[in-house]
Amino acid sequence: FLDCMTRLHCQHLKVDIDHYIDSTSEKMVDKQDLKQKMVDKWSIKPSLAEKMVDILEFVADKGEFTTEQIVAHFGFNTTTTKRYLRQLSEYGYLEPHGGNKNRTYSRALIQP
Repeated sequence: FLDCMTRLHCQHLKVDIDHYIDSTSEKMVDKQDLKQKMVDKWSIKPSLAEKMVDILEFVADKGEFTTEQIVAHFGFNTTTTKRYLRQLSEYGYLEPHGGNKNRTYSRALIQP
């Protein structure tokens, strides 16, 4: 009985692990590739594109997030962060929600 239960448990664990690996690999984005696309498409500096890709990577698993969360995580000043988020929204990577004071952002459903 114990051998049977152990085997079943191991089979279920393997299936769960395989599902997890599949789901994370679908969400993985080549950071350098995305950075280069931004540089080529919008003629921005590579250093700016890298910061924007870092922001997108940070918010990938978040639903909605605020400017303050980005400021706290990266240490950018608030004005710069707002500019980055505005640009990412204009480029189609983020969707802004709400007014200026209570604005939140989320990943755009369709990425450019």
